[in-house]
Amino acid sequence: MSNYKAGTQRFPSVPKKITSATWSALGVMAMLSISANTAFAQEKAAEPAIQKVEITGSSIKRINAETALPVQVISRIEIEKTGATNAEQLLNTLSANTGYTQESASISDKPGSSGLSGANLRGLGVSSTLVLLNGRRLAAFAFGGEGTDLNSIPLSALERVEVLKDGASAVYGADAVGGVINFITRKDFAGLEISAGGSRTKEGGGGDKNVSILAGFGDLNKEGYNVFASIQHKKYDQLRTAQRDFAVSAWRPLEARGYADNFTSANTFPAGIYSVGGKKYLGNPSAPDCAPPASINISGACRFDYQAAADIYPESAKTNFISRATLAIDADHTIFAEFTASKNDAKYRLSPTGVNGNQGTKSSAFTYPAGGPFYPAFYVNSAGVKVATDGQPFNVRIRLTPGGARTNGQESNQSRLLLGSEGTIAGWDYNTAYAHSVSDNTQTLTNGYYDRVKLLAAFRTGKINPFGAQTAEGQGLLDAAERNIDGRKGKSTSDVFDARFTRELAKTDAGVVGIATGIEFRREKLEDNSSDEILSGTIYSTSKSRRVSESRDVKAIFAELEVPLTKELSSQLALRHDSYGGSIGSSTNPKVALRYQPSKEVLFRASFGTGFRAPTMKDLDPSKVETATGGLYFDTIGCNKYNSQCFSDQIPTTEAGNPNLKPEKSKQFSVGFVWEPAAAFSAGIDYWSVRKTDVIKFAPETLIDTDPAYVEKFITRDSDGYILNWALTAQNQGKETKSGIDINLAYRAKLDGYGKFTTRLSGTLMTKSEQQFAASSKVFDNLGKWGFEYVTPKWRHRLSGDWDIGSWGFTLSNTFQLHHEDQQLDPNGKRPTVASYSLWDLQTAYYGFKDIKVTGGILNVFNTKPPFSNQTLTYFAGFDSTYVDPRGRAFYVRLNYAFK
Repeated sequence: MSNYKAGTQRFPSVPKKITSATWSALGVMAMLSISANTAFAQEKAAEPAIQKVEITGSSIKRINAETALPVQVISRIEIEKTGATNAEQLLNTLSANTGYTQESASISDKPGSSGLSGANLRGLGVSSTLVLLNGRRLAAFAFGGEGTDLNSIPLSALERVEVLKDGASAVYGADAVGGVINFITRKDFAGLEISAGGSRTKEGGGGDKNVSILAGFGDLNKEGYNVFASIQHKKYDQLRTAQRDFAVSAWRPLEARGYADNFTSANTFPAGIYSVGGKKYLGNPSAPDCAPPASINISGACRFDYQAAADIYPESAKTNFISRATLAIDADHTIFAEFTASKNDAKYRLSPTGVNGNQGTKSSAFTYPAGGPFYPAFYVNSAGVKVATDGQPFNVRIRLTPGGARTNGQESNQSRLLLGSEGTIAGWDYNTAYAHSVSDNTQTLTNGYYDRVKLLAAFRTGKINPFGAQTAEGQGLLDAAERNIDGRKGKSTSDVFDARFTRELAKTDAGVVGIATGIEFRREKLEDNSSDEILSGTIYSTSKSRRVSESRDVKAIFAELEVPLTKELSSQLALRHDSYGGSIGSSTNPKVALRYQPSKEVLFRASFGTGFRAPTMKDLDPSKVETATGGLYFDTIGCNKYNSQCFSDQIPTTEAGNPNLKPEKSKQFSVGFVWEPAAAFSAGIDYWSVRKTDVIKFAPETLIDTDPAYVEKFITRDSDGYILNWALTAQNQGKETKSGIDINLAYRAKLDGYGKFTTRLSGTLMTKSEQQFAASSKVFDNLGKWGFEYVTPKWRHRLSGDWDIGSWGFTLSNTFQLHHEDQQLDPNGKRPTVASYSLWDLQTAYYGFKDIKVTGGILNVFNTKPPFSNQTLTYFAGFDSTYVDPRGRAFYVRLNYAFK
């Protein structure tokens, strides 16, 4: 880029980032370009030397940092302007992040990666998004061994986040099919920064408090060393369903669509009465009034509103720590050490334990004796008729409300120790390190869980009241049957040694030929164990997870070339070979990219590559576990064919791994351009497409709604047609295809006397989302629909406007997701539309105090509620917790003191 002259004023040459994804660099350029009378004028001899930098997507350092691959850079200033206090909240603003895993989704009856907060670029799965910290991997989350927990990322110490939206399998790993998110911390900090803040919501619950300290000393360039450390502590308040009217109930009698949605449970309190042996529902003594608000009359039967007793957000405390020491041995060699640690303590509350006691044998059914002190004189049947009891024992379906909410405590600990060196040897730049990374989780049952044998024996004494308040003796029997134990423990370990080397090979008339090469050795271990009591089924209403104890070694070697073909056209050629050994084997994957810049205003780019994702160690483990679906489902075949299970309920399942799984394979390409006709405006458009084959997945539970005939092949029923088991085994399914267009726009202007204004738009338009569950089965179109696991919206964006004037800064931003088809059919056999979701945030910052910055803001200015959805996969009914922010309007303030 040539120097620009205006009269006698001269501006220094700045490395140009043409892509609109790298907004922070563009903002600096804009300010340089429009501040003609500022102190930026310098003599040529005084201009600082331009440093080469390494950009995510390539290991080759270059002066012009823009590569042939689209990279979105989120600077520290931009992170602050989002109002995010953790990495999950920050990444939720990315339009390319679809179907991500929120920590709040751990509030569920279904086992899984409990407590995980995971990114999901392109909606290709958490396991297909590679999350790095300072360019290197972290241990996989201990529960399941799939994906990186964003709770381990130290947000307060970040310098920037680089998001590579194109699969970079040849550079970072064959499993980076969806892309790479590289969290980059500060590397050379001296001084002291203290930050404190908090938030409160308009309707209560879901607030937070946080404090962070960053301190460092030493100047690497002048003194040859630098040491810094940062610690951040955050405390989040629980958010109960009772605090939000859109979440308070699983019974939706009207809504705006004009028909009822019933997601309630037949396990109720007061208990429902069933005939012994016949499983026939007789009625409920508390009907027709039942016992609101938890027990309500729906179509003549008392049903339990399980959602009324749960939390939307867990109560939690998170602590993140990072430290780094760097020592320059001499002008050519530097050694460094880095230690990060995080701790997340969370408490998840679910509805009280439900017991389906009408089923089972004479020895296992919940049978209330005829002579019990709480034996009712009558019950009210579903027709509203009062019927006298016959003096015979009866079975019950009961909700153990007297015992309180099921409560799970979870402690997640993450740590990484990294030792490395970098420098120059014989003309090669090198960077090598050893990292030991650990994820350690413990889940504890702290309230409301019961031993089956003890509870059954206590119930059959008749001294536990199934219909009302407990006596001291009855409550004592309940308490004696309660079990508080460590229900699940997991530990994931990763030991990695890597070395990377890069240099210039030659200089040609077209430019410099660069090369990078490297090796990686990785040993992964996973221990994920539920307790003996949970696996044996001796405790009611617990989430079972298969036991896994596995380890494996992974070896990789890669090479990359940057070859200029002409002064305007250059190519990036990369090749990576990964070896897992055993039944997985190895794979070699190329990456080819072209970058064409005919003028300084326009850049064209294109890329093609392949990917290879090995099954997780848990996918391969053949162990089995009996559990149940997370959502409530209507058994169409059972009801129509056997006249059984004509209501929505959780379905018993058996989950198993598969040692014969093959790796996933993928092909992806992208093509796009960036146009910057002036310093004030830039636009970038990139089309991308990813196709995966041999996709590794369990059949999604929502498939029973969309293809019950296919699911029936894996279902076992009893003689009455009730589902006994749905066999779910990890499989290599058919193919999955995603494609879309990323749009990035930016406009910057200096308003004479009124400061500077910058507006940015980052959006993703999905053009295809297809999924297949067997090589010869039907291909499902999920575009603009609630698919089998989450929504695939046709359009998502983040729009922001920044106005800086004097000592003030203002930011107005909007995150938007387009409407989509709902999961369940309405009574007319059509899929309703879930409304678009749009949130506006406002932030104000004041810089007028010396060394102090004061920031305040409003999240969700208009207090927009989540749109109604009839999806059943998540624990919550009436809205989709996988993408919305249920906090509503929230006010926050932050105080930052910086001394250098």
